[in-house]
Amino acid sequence: MLTEGDPAPDFDLPRPATGGDETYRLSAAAREGPVVVAFYPLADVDGAADLLTVLAEADWSGAADRLAAFGVGVGERADHERLAARADVGFPLLLDRDGYFADRYGLLEPAGGDAVAMTPALYLVDGDCVVRFARRLDGGESPPIEALRDALASL
Repeated sequence: MLTEGDPAPDFDLPRPATGGDETYRLSAAAREGPVVVAFYPLADVDGAADLLTVLAEADWSGAADRLAAFGVGVGERADHERLAARADVGFPLLLDRDGYFADRYGLLEPAGGDAVAMTPALYLVDGDCVVRFARRLDGGESPPIEALRDALASL
């Protein structure tokens, strides 16, 4: 898993729930201000919805002048569409269907045979696309909003 100080791999991912060809690039958003990136496995739609809802409901006022957020789901498009219909969060939910970018962030692990497991994780990326906060969310752990706010305040 990437840690603080590591360069954040840039990504250009689709937002299929919009029905168009809309894509989002991490580096473009980071040029405007810090970016919170939440990775989650789409195999657990309920857990992903809970994570995204906590992030959407957090009070970010005063933490940064301009803050962007992306949810990045790893898995099937049908699961992504179910999540997008369920979680109205106000920030883009992107699809990393084959887990290519989740792997570049160090989030995929062998789970026996050809299976791969992924644990949700949160990152804060600054304007230079450097990771300033990284946390794996093991066992359904609640997102560490206060720690993330502290990392934002230090930028």
